[in-house]
Formats: sequence, structure tokens, C-alpha cells
Amino acid sequence: MKAFYSLSYGGAEASAYGDYPDPVAGIEQLLVEVKAVSINPVDFKAKRGDIKFITGSKFPRIFGSDFAGIVRETGSGVTLFKRGDRVYGVTPVIFKKSGALAQLLAVDQKYARKIPDEMSIDEAAAMPIAALTALNGLRRCGVTTGSQVLINGGTGGVGHFAIQIARAKGAVVTATCSTGNAELAKKLGAAETIGYSRAELAKTDSRFDAILDAYGKMHYKDISRLLKRGGTYATTMIKPLLFVTALYTQLIHGKRLTSSNLRSLPEDMEEMESLFRDKKLYPVIENYFNLDKAGDAFELAEHGKPRGKIIVRI
Repeated sequence: MKAFYSLSYGGAEASAYGDYPDPVAGIEQLLVEVKAVSINPVDFKAKRGDIKFITGSKFPRIFGSDFAGIVRETGSGVTLFKRGDRVYGVTPVIFKKSGALAQLLAVDQKYARKIPDEMSIDEAAAMPIAALTALNGLRRCGVTTGSQVLINGGTGGVGHFAIQIARAKGAVVTATCSTGNAELAKKLGAAETIGYSRAELAKTDSRFDAILDAYGKMHYKDISRLLKRGGTYATTMIKPLLFVTALYTQLIHGKRLTSSNLRSLPEDMEEMESLFRDKKLYPVIENYFNLDKAGDAFELAEHGKPRGKIIVRI
């Protein structure tokens, strides 16, 4: 099969496109003909070695987590799928496991799900990590009808889903984004937009019941000022000092700081799919790459400022 793979941790200099051994479906695994993969921040961080303590040191290897495709074969013990099913999901790349940026993927059936009839292959690949992260973050923030919510990074991968989900929950949404992306943020459901720089944040007098930091880089002083007493801030970025600060902030100021991480329980997938079917949630996809140009997709994800999701078609 053809694959985009890494020879070591790093960027383009450590990457290659070409022939790679075909995987085989093991016990309770599917062999999937991959049709689309989306690139998330966790993917370029894994590829460059930021989390090598859980991704391991085996090379060459394939990265890429979100996938969508068609079942080619089923291994023994598979009961939920058959040949020809359209499936999607998140394949883990931890502990030396292979990712999805290839023509074929062997994946445990527990990580796959049938694609709803209303959803395209590209849409399915774009949804899981980013939409489920947004969904869990807003859940942890307790967002409900009438909540005043700030989404920091409102037109990025997680942020553009977060705006839509918060609006679907009945919240009043303010999003930070560039001037050029303000129209998109309002189309997605934001009532107001503000610039994402600290200087522009400093100009707002608004206070929020919840802040979802999809960009992950808000400063503590800004968080403390913008968050109402009793409110919750959730971030997509792993911040070791957050847990130290969180206890002090909750005890002294009555404000909760937490993380917004991926949760992919069946009920989460069902909620995400229900929102999609009800036309309350959809992925913005403006950037497509072929598999042999996956390096360009990683470059854009890491160093560009793409709106919505990036898709690699296979």
C-alpha cells in the first residue's frame, strides 16, 4: 500500500511517502480502505515527538488519528461490521500503534462506528477528535440555555464546532477570532466576536459563565477577569500549572479551571451525530490535500491558521 510515514520524530525532514507493508486485520479488527483523514494539533504534536512517552520509539511508523473509509475485511470475532460498511472513528497512535495516513488501516472494531447515511466521508473524517473535544469541554463547563460563553479561537478546528454546539445548547456565544473570520464565526452561531489579542480582550467589559479556550493560550489574568464567579474555564492545552492554580482559584475566587479533552463514549458519538442530522453541527472544510502531499497538511496545521478542518484524501 501507499502511505505517508515518519522515519523518526520531526517535521518534513523525517517524513516520507511511498510503499509500506499492508496491515492485516487481527482478532476483532477491521481492515479499512481509508478514504479521508483529518489533521489535528494532536497529530502534529505526536509526529514531532511532543508526547513520545506514550507514542513510543518504533519507526518507521504512520501517524494520523481521525479516519473515514470502507471496510475491506473483518477479522475473527468482529460482530458489528461487514465488508462494504462505511466507517469512521479515531485510531490511537499511542504505544507504537500505527495511524491512518495510508491506503489501509487495521483498527479495533471498538474504535470504529458506521457513518450516518447523511454524512459524507470527508465530513466523517473531520468530526471525531475536534467535535468530541468541544462537546466534552462545554459539558465540563456546564453550558446550558442562557449561558454566556466565550470561545477562544472560534474558527479553528475545535472552536468552530464549539460555537455550534454551545449555540445548539441555547447559550449566548462570543467568539475570539481575526477580523477576517468574524463573518464565519457569526454564521456558525456567535452573537458577538472580539479580537484574539490580549489588547483586544482587555477592551471587553463582558463577563462569562464559561470560557472554552480552544486555542489553549489564554493568560491567567485574562481568564480571571473575564470569568464570572461560579464560572468554569476549560482549555484544550495540557498545562501542568493549571492544576496547581485551579485549587487556589476555586477556593479564593469561586472559579473553576479544568481541561477540555477528548471523550468518545457511545453517547458522545450519538449526541454528535444527532446534532449533525438536525443540521446544528457541521464541519467547515476549506483545505484538502492528497496523501502524497500530507506533509503540506501538517505544515499548514502547525504553522498556518486554517479555518475549520484540514482533510487528507486517500
